Amino acid sequence: MVRSSLFTVMISISALSMLAIAPTSVSAQFTIGPDVVYTDCQSTSNWGAIAGIRAYSLGSYTCNIGDTNLAWGTNTPLLGMNAYRLSGGRLEQLGMSWMKRGTGAGAGSGCGLPCNGQGGSVLGSGCRDIYGSGFNGSQSILGPRSQVNAWTGANPGSSGASPTVLSKRLQIAEVELGSGLYFVEGVYVAPDDATSGNAYNNASYKQVIVAPGSLDLNVTGPMYEFEPAILAWADHGLGVGVPDPSVQVVTVDIPAEGRFYVASKVTAVGVGSWLYDYAIFNLNSHRSAGSFSIPLPLGATTSNPGFHDVDYHSGEPYDPTDWGIVADAANVTWSSPATFAVDPDSNALRFGTMYNFWFESDAAPGTIDATIGIFRPGTPDSIAVAVQGPEQPIAPIFIRGDCNDDGIFDIADAVSFLNVLFPPGGGSPSIPPCLDACDGNDDGANDIADPIAILDGLFASGPLPPSPYPGCGIDPTGDGVDCNSVSFCP
Repeated sequence: MVRSSLFTVMISISALSMLAIAPTSVSAQFTIGPDVVYTDCQSTSNWGAIAGIRAYSLGSYTCNIGDTNLAWGTNTPLLGMNAYRLSGGRLEQLGMSWMKRGTGAGAGSGCGLPCNGQGGSVLGSGCRDIYGSGFNGSQSILGPRSQVNAWTGANPGSSGASPTVLSKRLQIAEVELGSGLYFVEGVYVAPDDATSGNAYNNASYKQVIVAPGSLDLNVTGPMYEFEPAILAWADHGLGVGVPDPSVQVVTVDIPAEGRFYVASKVTAVGVGSWLYDYAIFNLNSHRSAGSFSIPLPLGATTSNPGFHDVDYHSGEPYDPTDWGIVADAANVTWSSPATFAVDPDSNALRFGTMYNFWFESDAAPGTIDATIGIFRPGTPDSIAVAVQGPEQPIAPIFIRGDCNDDGIFDIADAVSFLNVLFPPGGGSPSIPPCLDACDGNDDGANDIADPIAILDGLFASGPLPPSPYPGCGIDPTGDGVDCNSVSFCP
């Protein structure tokens, strides 16, 4: 797996992966203040389906690895349940639940720290609480995400009606439950955890296997503690436990607010064309994201842009309209259907969700600064993040040997370049627009050997010019010879 230096702002992933192998050993020492973490999922519940949508819930092993008790009650902590699929080289979020609210905390051991034995209205320092997936799917304790401020942890605690078996639970379209790798994720929100600065480790994920027929989600493998499921794209991109080195993951924070994880991947899809794939996971930003923009180098063209989000449900007020896509000469930009000022319930990238963005381009990859536009008003109104993207200027297209740029390989090309090398009357030469076309032998230099190579190809049964020839194309070898413009080639 490849990750940018920006990733140093988060907890060491390699160290956390080691911890994930042993879910009962979460931390070697206490953090300061309350610190809620989702340490394991030992079960899932399948509640049935209606009209091709199936409902699930996840079990939870929860630890307080802080040195202070964590408040536990009707409004805190809150657990959001998510599901993802990794297929065809892309990770997408398939579904989400409402937020499971706390009831009463246990006071068990198993967090790798001494438990102080306090439970009930608090989860004691060093203590673990366990809920089964059936209990976590109880509709009466599931509250709407739309009432939660994930940055502060604030939540009024109201709930809504549950008219069907699907209501409020983790919902997945059955058509999505086929081939690929599947993962479930839990994301915690808690006020005292947030105010203590401990909210950046509140997401963890685990692999599940979809059972044929029943479509049960059977948990398997270790829990990847403190890691949101977006990291599965890199960690398991080439198979379970086989990292995909083409996926880079970084984090970026809104100053004095929440955190986003941004993943990028580049795949060659033919000669001179690349697929640029992005995913953004909002861990805990209440301000949310309202746009995402990738800059383009001069002359780049794009095609096949796409977008994927995840559906809210059960009466949540948010607009389900997909983000719009605008691709011009300078940028590819995805935007929420409306600004916050126009519609506060427009489709924004809110906490605990991941959106995908992609397009193809003829510009080669490099490292660029993408821009995430912030949905809710405030300062700043956007943040930059380093990702893989189209960086390299478009290579000029020409015909090797066509030195005079008339689209024909003939003696006039050799004469044209001889006049450059040896200007008539000793005057200043007229430099052709594409010296690369004049480099008849493709040795990376412009000299007498080039018109000789052209003449050999025309009259002495010598080799014809190297590629690009006889049609227009880019220089496959690359060198220091310039090609500023070509009129004949498109």
